[in-house]
Amino acid sequence: MYTLAILSKSTKQGISVWRFVQTDDNQFFAFGGCKPACKAFASITELRSYYKALFTKYGYEAGLVPVQPVTKAVPLSDPWGHHSELPLHLQWELEELSV
Repeated sequence: MYTLAILSKSTKQGISVWRFVQTDDNQFFAFGGCKPACKAFASITELRSYYKALFTKYGYEAGLVPVQPVTKAVPLSDPWGHHSELPLHLQWELEELSV
């Protein structure tokens, strides 16, 4: 199997990636999306048409889009998270000392 192209874009559900492939016996497929799907095409012309539609109509980019790192903010009211063995009133007193 040969990868012919990859398209991707960021969505509300996450990153949507489509991979366009050709098999050793000259069959053509696209698979991917936010909800995994597989589409078979009778020819490379049909595959190219689908590629162009995703690229021009739906805002996909060639290759893989950069992923923004996810950072989790720790609220000041709970600076030690759920892992602290200190009672909550002592956590608050320590928090007041740090201000």
